[in-house]
Amino acid sequence: MAELPTPIESYIAAYNAIDVDAMLACLADDVHFQNIAEGKVNAETRGKPEFATLARAGAAAFAARRQTVTHAITVAGRTIVEIDYTATVAADLPNGWKAGQKLAFRGASYFELSDGLISRIIDES
Repeated sequence: MAELPTPIESYIAAYNAIDVDAMLACLADDVHFQNIAEGKVNAETRGKPEFATLARAGAAAFAARRQTVTHAITVAGRTIVEIDYTATVAADLPNGWKAGQKLAFRGASYFELSDGLISRIIDES
């Protein structure tokens, strides 16, 4: 597998550790984030403060979570990674997931870098 650019590798490690502050340290101030599920954008943020709010809510929702990169390609400051995702739900959630439920799915993430920081993330599953 291709080596990941350092900010992306650090971001995924922080995500897996449920360390939101370390995730934020990898991001540009004007970071743009989108989560796409089943072809629809179900979450979007612009800027670090909005991302932080979403990331803290996401961190609280899971007792454990892990992104494992299975493939990656980087070209001209843009990286696409295929990810195997597993998680354990911490508390009953509005979408019907129950506390203790185990999740597992595949997805892909697109990252753009600017001045050594992540400026755009698109997660799709």
